[in-house]
Amino acid sequence: MIEKLVESKDLLLHHRINSCSHKLDRKKLAKKLIENMLHHKGVGLSANQIGIWERVFCMMRNEEEIIVCFNPRIIKSYKKEIEMEEGCLSYPGLFLNIVRPQSVIVKYETEDCRTYKVKLDGMASRIFQHEYDHMQGIDFTQRVKS
Repeated sequence: MIEKLVESKDLLLHHRINSCSHKLDRKKLAKKLIENMLHHKGVGLSANQIGIWERVFCMMRNEEEIIVCFNPRIIKSYKKEIEMEEGCLSYPGLFLNIVRPQSVIVKYETEDCRTYKVKLDGMASRIFQHEYDHMQGIDFTQRVKS
């Protein structure tokens, strides 16, 4: 089911989301997130962007792979930073130059409750960080350096 995107000023996007609820149907939510990300033509989508108060997002890891990250965490951020233009489905048409670490080590759970710890580089690292920010109640406009 395709959901309307939550408006950027909605409080749901500006609060830290706690760990996923225990009775969450992870498979159903994973499917819904992927379906909505593709429909809205994004490379990532957080549950709170479609009005769901759960700590989960989906993202394009590369051209062929979409991953869904439940209870994501950034374990380590590397010092080398890269500035790139970013957009956000919550801010249609707005693109800003954002500086982020080029590489991060992350930990997340899958829909079948397996835990993964991986190093992400380049665009996958950037997307993870952007979506993780949504889980923390931070939007990309707050990352602009003056």
